[in-house]
Amino acid sequence: MHHECKAAYHTAYYNREKKSMGTEKTAKGKNINMLEGNPIQLVMTFSVPLIFGNIFQQLYYITDAVIVGSFIGINALAAVNSCSWITWMLNAIARDFSNTLSILASYSVGEQNEDKLKLIAGNAGTITLGLSLILTAGVLLNLDRLFVLFKVQRDIVQMTGDYFSIVMLGIPFVLIYNTAAALLRAEGNSRITFYAVSSSTVINVALDLLFIVGFQWGVKGGALATVIAQFVQMLIVLIPFLKSSMFTTELRFWKPDVALLGQVVNLWMPMFVNSAVISIGGSFVSSRVNAIGPFFTAGISAGTKIFTLLESVIMAIQTGLSVFMGQNLGAEKAARVRRGVHQITGLALVLSLILNLLIQPAAPQLVKIFLSQENPELYLKTIHVAVAHTRVLTLGMFIMAPMYLYRIAIQTLGHPRYPMYAGFLQLAARVFSVTVLPAVIGEYAYYVATLMAWAVTLPVVVIPYYKYVNQI
Repeated sequence: MHHECKAAYHTAYYNREKKSMGTEKTAKGKNINMLEGNPIQLVMTFSVPLIFGNIFQQLYYITDAVIVGSFIGINALAAVNSCSWITWMLNAIARDFSNTLSILASYSVGEQNEDKLKLIAGNAGTITLGLSLILTAGVLLNLDRLFVLFKVQRDIVQMTGDYFSIVMLGIPFVLIYNTAAALLRAEGNSRITFYAVSSSTVINVALDLLFIVGFQWGVKGGALATVIAQFVQMLIVLIPFLKSSMFTTELRFWKPDVALLGQVVNLWMPMFVNSAVISIGGSFVSSRVNAIGPFFTAGISAGTKIFTLLESVIMAIQTGLSVFMGQNLGAEKAARVRRGVHQITGLALVLSLILNLLIQPAAPQLVKIFLSQENPELYLKTIHVAVAHTRVLTLGMFIMAPMYLYRIAIQTLGHPRYPMYAGFLQLAARVFSVTVLPAVIGEYAYYVATLMAWAVTLPVVVIPYYKYVNQI
């Protein structure tokens, strides 16, 4: 293996004597050993539970939007989505941190170093608890400022406050869930994520119906249902994590370790900056969308809900690819890494074609399920926006799918700064799209903003990936 590239993802690791975990152990039970066998079969076997878990979760978001939009109204749908980029950013923090942990832990699985895995798990617990307190307090104390920033319109600001003041209480549950699930995935256990997400989805939908339709609690009921479901989801993943070999109560593993924290920061911070910049761009677009009116906000939201269901398939495969790469990089199987990335990217493009063939003609029927027809004029304007947005985003999958996979690939190789650079290009693309293009292409400027962001990112992650992967 090329010395420099190897150092990029082993820097600051310890030269302690390795304690064998044994490939037999990772192959047992629910864990998948990624070191032998067909890459597509292994990644898909790993990813299928995540795909179904993601689909369950997105079906909840869709059901939640249907219940809110149909039983409370289009304004309520606009209210719960008017600051959706706050939720996106918080989820991105949890996702990027968990991706960092999964990458580092999967290296240790490939290296068969049990002590290192315990150290990662212990330090992850310490960071997660501290981060939970900081983010929860920070967001709740600044909600009014965030509403001003997002230009939430006066007629829905009360409902927006009612919703977000409750739903933000679930931040610690989301962070703990993501941390525990990521560490279990690094060992090859993706089924627990499916169990957690599917169970919480069923609970969430049931409570939505009870609180919103039955008790008539409005958006507060929807927010409370979400927080309860997040708590259950956390418990389902946390219990097996506490029973796993990587978890320990020994304080020496929980005590912040300078070298490991340096490794976490070097990998996580570029991801965080990337997500933060993307969030700023998304927030800018969202404020422009909100300024047009609730019908446009609701239409964009409905289209996004449909597309997010499709996106979740690629995101699950992305997670599987990262674990595959991490374990094989830890075991120094470079040729296997290169072959796996090519095969999985090709598969994702085929899936993108299939999903386009299914969604494009069905878009008008799909978006109708989100919207109340109580106000016919508002309904027609909203459904026009929703259909157009759905179709444009779905076409963008041919850009999004390889971009997501090469982005996680370059991050797993130990070079997260490239996605960070791309994040600034994404910001510029989004701002350009909604400030300059409306005069040229009208409302479609708001629909293509995300596609432009993906397009400028793709070469920034593909080119360096091939540079570094060919050095190992």
